[in-house]
Amino acid sequence: MATEEKRILKMFYLMSGCGGYLKAGELAQKLELSERTVKGDMEQLKDFAKTCGCTLESIRGRGYTLKVHDPACFQQSRERVEILFSNIDRGHKENPCYQIARAIMRRESADADGYFRLEDLAGRLYISASAAKKEMPAVREFLSSFGLSLVSRPGRGLCLTGDEFGQRLCLLELCENHFRKRVVTFCDNAYAQVFADRGDKDAIRKVTLDTLRASDNEVFDIYVNRLVDYLLLMRNRVADGLFIHLDEEPWASWRGELEYFREYFLAVTLLKKLEAFEEFPCLDGEAAAIALLLLLWSDWDGAPDLNVRFPALYPQARHLALTLIAQLELQWNISLKSIDPAFPDRLVPDLLRILTGMKFGYSQCRLIGNSVSANAIKSAPLCMALADYLTELLHAKCGKEINEYSVQLLAVRFYGLIERIAYSYVPRRILVCARNGKDSAQIIADGIQRRLGDWWIGKLTVSELYEARKFPPEEYDCLIGSFRAYAYRYSWPYIEVHPILEPQDYDCVRKEILLKGYDLERAAQLCNWDVVRIHRDFSGGNLQSILQLIAYQWGMDLAAKEQMTGFLSNERYMRVQKQVLTALVPASCTGKQIFELYILKKPVSCGEHSVRAILFASLDFRQEPEVLRYLEHAVRCLIDSFETLSPVLTPDNLMSTLTSLIRDKL
Repeated sequence: MATEEKRILKMFYLMSGCGGYLKAGELAQKLELSERTVKGDMEQLKDFAKTCGCTLESIRGRGYTLKVHDPACFQQSRERVEILFSNIDRGHKENPCYQIARAIMRRESADADGYFRLEDLAGRLYISASAAKKEMPAVREFLSSFGLSLVSRPGRGLCLTGDEFGQRLCLLELCENHFRKRVVTFCDNAYAQVFADRGDKDAIRKVTLDTLRASDNEVFDIYVNRLVDYLLLMRNRVADGLFIHLDEEPWASWRGELEYFREYFLAVTLLKKLEAFEEFPCLDGEAAAIALLLLLWSDWDGAPDLNVRFPALYPQARHLALTLIAQLELQWNISLKSIDPAFPDRLVPDLLRILTGMKFGYSQCRLIGNSVSANAIKSAPLCMALADYLTELLHAKCGKEINEYSVQLLAVRFYGLIERIAYSYVPRRILVCARNGKDSAQIIADGIQRRLGDWWIGKLTVSELYEARKFPPEEYDCLIGSFRAYAYRYSWPYIEVHPILEPQDYDCVRKEILLKGYDLERAAQLCNWDVVRIHRDFSGGNLQSILQLIAYQWGMDLAAKEQMTGFLSNERYMRVQKQVLTALVPASCTGKQIFELYILKKPVSCGEHSVRAILFASLDFRQEPEVLRYLEHAVRCLIDSFETLSPVLTPDNLMSTLTSLIRDKL
């Protein structure tokens, strides 16, 4: 991989992650290159794709896409480029904001007092001063999420200020390799400077894991490598004379509280074991900082005695859970507690972790990297929408932001809740016959029940074929038999199977009989849409103007229009999957149940994503849990199958098509 041009790797990375088609112009925009350059690279990209288990194909008017023929090889290649472009190896063309922030954190172009001029920094990064200045608001916002700021002094320039611990967390986000495996294609000076080990990283990782396993503490998996990288970073920073000082604020105030938690004892134990490695500092301040990390990164789901461990925060977290759920239920017209009475309690560990972050001032730290950008929960847009609204309510209550990973964990809670909802099922009534007599028919019936169970069967009758006509057709849904279809002359739907059942027979019975018992039509009818529309070749300027237009078109009143505009224009709530942006709001904002699909004439940009369609839905769950699950599945199916569905969808067949897709995926 080290010999390939980085541009081709970047093109493959973008193509492999788009989930559909990309036009040369869209690819050029993402790469910040000319369309001519991109088209000139296509032959090289085709050759590279063949080595990655796929082929690059193009369709006139739609663009380029990757067709996978070797899934294992493709997945391995995709993993490598994801590691490369999701972490440290972001060039200034990919993300100038983070490139500038990284240079600031490494004190590039800074004098002995830490001051630097923006134009000097831009020169070091090979970008223009005007381009760097354009990125500075985003850079300042990113740094501020870690409690850091840039102060300006006439004649000297800018200087980074902030707590040492905040600087370390910021460096983790900007320079950390979020995977144990390291993939680089060029000089890795940034990583070497910040997280250099002494050939002992694997040994340090083993000691850390063994210590965690031996304790009563649990850490989220995505943070294990991050914790090891923090330890390397800590060693390097202390070697440079940069300590956590417990006699300075805010650590002087936090010290007594942190020592109360069992995470502090674990941190001290870990540091004592790490003293065996060269220049590892076993200092009280460093132990307190590690204890705080363990609090922020702990997985408390199912942990006992949280009310004892957190006597002050636990009651606050539980009260928040009850209050927020009540408000969310009112907004979306659904009783979440009727689905799972314990749901507020399930939220308590998440809220407890968020409140801990707020208490110590680190709840809002901006997260980048694959664990956030490629989290599977982002493919469940309704769960993300519910989590976003819960986040808005939490922000209104506490007045502080929370980071994206915490939002995604809340979405996982909603996903788990929705998956508990069962669709109504009408038991199937089956008549079984066979050309070799009743005994042969009984073998077929027993085989079906043994393989698929009997929970879905309301009536099962085994009979000779010639006796079938004596049974009233209205009492059965289907007849299963081993005789040829052309010999069948009765009024029931007929499924032909082999006399000795084969795997495809079970699949056919499941698809054609079992799945049809789910009463999805009832859930679809309960939606009772006021508006179902598809807008083709829609053109409305940039993304912000389109979303503002939607908000002002459907907002119930002026207050609702402004509320929707503020929510939809917030970049962190713009959820894009496979080039489809979902804008999901409660019907309490619009007064109507709306399902609209805007298929754009020209793609628009949303951060690093290209948007070809916008799904706007105003949802009222009608106090029916099945509607909640149906709409979660419907939105997901629409996004997953958008490329194939978009040419044939109409307002008349939209819901029936989605219902069929949902049934096939049950």
